[in-house]
Amino acid sequence: MHEISLVRSLVRQVDQIATDHDANADAVQDITIEIGPLSGVEPELVRMAYDQLCNQERRPPATLTIELSSLQVSCLDCESDTELQDFTFRCGQCHSGRVRVISGDEFRLLSITFEEGATLA
Repeated sequence: MHEISLVRSLVRQVDQIATDHDANADAVQDITIEIGPLSGVEPELVRMAYDQLCNQERRPPATLTIELSSLQVSCLDCESDTELQDFTFRCGQCHSGRVRVISGDEFRLLSITFEEGATLA
């Protein structure tokens, strides 16, 4: 389950951002991430790995908010951007198969919310 290593890296990134802003990691209240359907990452496994990591490290868990991104392609023929409802990689306008993915392969940190009153640089 590679989600554990991804979550471990995510928590390190959040801790580093908190440190960079002179805030304690315990001041983090919410972590918002984005996961796309082509990322190869299962949102529920990310949530389970996050809970497990917080328990192992005996750290107060911030709320983990997961936003799911849509799968979008750009057509190389008609230049339309289309949201795909399935994994049929065809333009929604001209039905060309000459498309490139513009959204849907991400696993990224979107935002961190610190508790009110936390000292930030």
